[in-house]
Amino acid sequence: MGFKFNPFTGTLDISGGASASATGSIGIAIDNVGSVITTGIKGDTSIPFDCTINSVTMLADVSGTIVIDIWKDTFANYPPTDAESITASAPPTISAATASTDNTLSGWTTSISAGDTLRFNVDSCSSITRCVLVLKVTK
Repeated sequence: MGFKFNPFTGTLDISGGASASATGSIGIAIDNVGSVITTGIKGDTSIPFDCTINSVTMLADVSGTIVIDIWKDTFANYPPTDAESITASAPPTISAATASTDNTLSGWTTSISAGDTLRFNVDSCSSITRCVLVLKVTK
């Protein structure tokens, strides 16, 4: 069994048959080229495999605060909207720091089906000009 992650598209290619199990990541890098990150939609990705989200980690270039919501929908219903948030009342957040991680994902919808699309939306941000959000997933 093997897998390859493409960090530019957020896709994980897993080989080894239908019963293969692997850990990978899905994420987004947001870089506002020296200016504070603005609110709004920052990217979309399509997930080609069934998986479960286990944790989220965020890393920023400077100490600050940022909240990023994640929306999910099927490919047929693309694009996802705010009403389809998977983060409940606990969106990924860095608060007066440069990094954060959440292994609890309280209230989250953690199941992703092959073909689902994810949309990353910055709800708020102060001071941070570059941020990476990574979802750890298992298949």
